[in-house]
Amino acid sequence: MKPLIVLACLVAAAPALPAYADGNVRMYKCVDTAGKVYYSDKINPDCGQGSELNRQGVVMKKKEIAKPGQPAKADPEADPKTTKEQERRDRALMATYTTEEEIDAARDRSLAIPAQGTKVNEAKLDKANQQLTELKNQAETLAAQKKPLPAHLLEDVSASQKDIAVLEADLAQRKIQSDAIRAKYDAEKLRFRELKGATQANK
Repeated sequence: MKPLIVLACLVAAAPALPAYADGNVRMYKCVDTAGKVYYSDKINPDCGQGSELNRQGVVMKKKEIAKPGQPAKADPEADPKTTKEQERRDRALMATYTTEEEIDAARDRSLAIPAQGTKVNEAKLDKANQQLTELKNQAETLAAQKKPLPAHLLEDVSASQKDIAVLEADLAQRKIQSDAIRAKYDAEKLRFRELKGATQANK
């Protein structure tokens, strides 16, 4: 069977592949440096030429596909609204800050609020853990003496465990919030640096 016929059969059979059962799965046709054609849901670093397939297994409109580790190039057909929104954000960024140090200062101010709550709840968590340890020690002492455990002691242990779980969940959420703030300002600082460099290069 000729190579072209084989390729046509593979493309025609693509809709039957399990990967197309999920509409969110992307499939790609690749030709490696040795000229071998293969299909996968990922772009292999050895892929010399890559084409994206639609859910019917047909090659979509050709566009450059970034390989792993390579930044994707700007799409010339990008939504004008998205481009204008980015321009608006860039203008606001340059109007708000004049140096990277100012961005760092704004980040630190934003981190102060979750940091204060974290400090307070960490102290509460330490106290709750100490209380739970004391309650467990009392329970172990009574058990060693083969005495029945008072109902209120068991209730106190359960309440302490619930308090600890709530505090730990709150601290985890505050960490997520702090990480998001850092990521936001890191992205703004990187964009500020790019815009600043472009402005200086145009002078």
